[in-house]
Amino acid sequence: MCRRVSVGLWLSLLGVGGVAIGVVSDVQWAAGLALAIGAAACAPAAAWAGRRCGHWCLWSAVCALALAYGAHARDLALAPKPAWAAGQNNPVFIEGRLRRDASRGESGVRLELDEVRVLGGRAAVVADSRLTVLAVVGGELSPGLQAAWTAGRRVTMPAQLRIPAVVRNPGSPSVRWQHLTRPFDVVGTVKSGLLVTAERGAMWQEAAASVRRYVRAVSSRWLAPLGAQSSAVMTAVLIGDRAGLDSAVMRRLQVAGTFHVIAISGGNVAILTALCLFLFRTLIRHDQVPVLATLMIVVAYGLIVGRDASVMRAVVAATLYLSLRLLGIVPHPLNVLALTALICVGIDPFVVLDVGAWLSFGATFGLIAVLPRLIDDGGARVRRNLWRTLWRAARGLFLATVAAEIAILPVVASVFMRVGVAGLVLNFVAIPAMALIQVAGLVLCGLSPLGQWWDGPAALVAMVAHVATSALLGSAGLVDIAPWLVRRVPSPPLGWTTMYYAAVMFALTWRGRRIGRRGAVVAAALSACAIVAAPWIALRRPPAGWVRLTVIDVGQGDSIAVQLPGGHDLLVDAGGSAGTFDVGGRVVTPALWASGIRQLDWLAVTHGDVDHAGGALRVVEDLRPGEIWEGVPVPGDPLLSGLRRAAHASGIAWRRLQSGDQLELGGVLIDVLHPPPPDWERPKVRNDDSVVLRLRYGVVELLLTGDAGPEFESAFTPGALPPPIRILKAGHHGSRTSSSEQFLNGYGPAVALVSAGQGNLFGHPSPIVIDRLLQRGVDVFRTDRDGAIVIETDGREARVRTATGRSLTVRIGHASAATPSRVSPAATRPPFPP
Repeated sequence: MCRRVSVGLWLSLLGVGGVAIGVVSDVQWAAGLALAIGAAACAPAAAWAGRRCGHWCLWSAVCALALAYGAHARDLALAPKPAWAAGQNNPVFIEGRLRRDASRGESGVRLELDEVRVLGGRAAVVADSRLTVLAVVGGELSPGLQAAWTAGRRVTMPAQLRIPAVVRNPGSPSVRWQHLTRPFDVVGTVKSGLLVTAERGAMWQEAAASVRRYVRAVSSRWLAPLGAQSSAVMTAVLIGDRAGLDSAVMRRLQVAGTFHVIAISGGNVAILTALCLFLFRTLIRHDQVPVLATLMIVVAYGLIVGRDASVMRAVVAATLYLSLRLLGIVPHPLNVLALTALICVGIDPFVVLDVGAWLSFGATFGLIAVLPRLIDDGGARVRRNLWRTLWRAARGLFLATVAAEIAILPVVASVFMRVGVAGLVLNFVAIPAMALIQVAGLVLCGLSPLGQWWDGPAALVAMVAHVATSALLGSAGLVDIAPWLVRRVPSPPLGWTTMYYAAVMFALTWRGRRIGRRGAVVAAALSACAIVAAPWIALRRPPAGWVRLTVIDVGQGDSIAVQLPGGHDLLVDAGGSAGTFDVGGRVVTPALWASGIRQLDWLAVTHGDVDHAGGALRVVEDLRPGEIWEGVPVPGDPLLSGLRRAAHASGIAWRRLQSGDQLELGGVLIDVLHPPPPDWERPKVRNDDSVVLRLRYGVVELLLTGDAGPEFESAFTPGALPPPIRILKAGHHGSRTSSSEQFLNGYGPAVALVSAGQGNLFGHPSPIVIDRLLQRGVDVFRTDRDGAIVIETDGREARVRTATGRSLTVRIGHASAATPSRVSPAATRPPFPP
């Protein structure tokens, strides 16, 4: 048995590891396949020389074959997309199969498609079936039609398509990583639901959709009158449909560390499995029949719930365990975990990049391997009573949470940039509440068809579920009372993560003297402290006496970080978007950390448009600026009003800027050139009210114009003695309403910076503006093509570099581009530190 366990673990580790290496590396799949064939061919001769040598050849063949499989999947994912996907032939008619039921979002109804075909002319042009499309259907009638768009059905629609944009910033994942991990290859919009036609799917798919509709109807009938979020939580727990959950509720649960209870995972499937086994064993006096019945229910549940990766992992693990039990084998949990990982990777090699998989397998490994080390009863038999049983249960739950947190701490810090201990307390509420919600939901769904006599008990069961939901959601308020329980941290370098896991594994596997294990525990603790404290941030600041300006790639928006001599930091705008994506927390804050900024001195909001101020609230929460600057106040604007309330609640000074204000620090002069004092109260935000800042350091000047247009440019004068090196941040993302001929002639920039989103709907930057700049010999850098743009100056020259590797050095009287004739520096080292 031990031999089999060892073989199974080796097979799983080599298989998963080989696929991971193939996906993330540059190794060609053909080389991996050749290596596998060579190792397998050498195995007989190696076995003749020694049994162990033969085994090593076989294991090498398995690993190489897995590597080839992962590399092949990687090449397919990174292959150039067809012309229709790049938006060159839009709009187009597409046909595809729905991966899951339609869900309602902020911009419309979301349809997730695979097996996509493009319909054109008299014949269907078949696109790559590996491509996936997210289509957002607009129009007022779409929500009423979404019931017909269920998983498995084929739909046809005219859609305006584009390839999703990526961000290129210091601190952001690489472009390659973003391409490999994004959930959709193509996104598109459909004007109206009336343009979407649907064909019925297979019989089992229609039956599964009927069950899901039934669950939603039961939840809506019994829980919606008690609370909309109670109904949404029950639906999420039972079938994984989180469309009805409020985004603020989900974020509170994520911050508190209890979001996992409303995402179907191993815990939900484990509860279902245990409940079915208990009921069937109560009714059927047989060893194998209850296991077989439970296995059938678990498989059916997986088919009903859908294709979420977390569901697939949980169902595969439960199916594997129950199948082995049917064969009379009681498997070791670690073997089940390893074989589950191997099966999941075999089905989808990109599981190795799935953060959810990291968390699921990591937490489960913590429960299997770490928890037994924490629980040490010494083998003593103790007298059982109610209080001792409750104490042991509470202690076990606490230690289980600790074990899971130990296993996933670096992953949470790397991906979510957050660590905390709130979950150690909140799981005492969240896990029992989730179990009550799931059991109550199953009871409601199972007994609702019995008729009106069931209404009284059903109301009571629904009340239990509502109380449990209220407790679950209310428990997240602990973070509001004690925010220090959760800390935002930058993603740790790979070295610290490797050191942490190496120390943990050494502590788990060491069988020698106790001092070795204690040393490993101390090393793991020190690594964890380093991950939380992030001492490496200070090493990323600009050299002494230099000013660094970073135009952060926030898509269609503005965000500019300015690092001054003496350690002072200013952020001008924080990007933002109209959707639910957290630009401030997911893009701006990591870029500031990667630049060496731990806390801001000032945050300047040029004006209240969402693409400039939408991410400001999260940046304020993460980096706690000493002051927030605004220009012309707009009392009725909800975005600025919410930011002002948050500033007052946190004790952050709120300051109004107007033309003529100045600040001088470390030889850098910051002038406010716009706006002038307003002579009437603004009912809404105006681009021409943008704050315009001018930074002068030696012979270098940087002009940051926000979205200012003709009102500023027509009144602008460069001054009597303008510095010889002038760098302009083009107004309004390069719109044709800014950067006029007169303004450019008067200012005469050497370099122009444009912050705009890839393939944005506004057509920014305008080709007319780009032509104006190029005709004057101005070097243009654009975030949509170059990614983040970094300018460093010591007051005598300005050095420009971008995330894509472009560079330029501007000195008095000339500009010299650093463009090697053979090998670009960007090809040998990354332009930004990882």
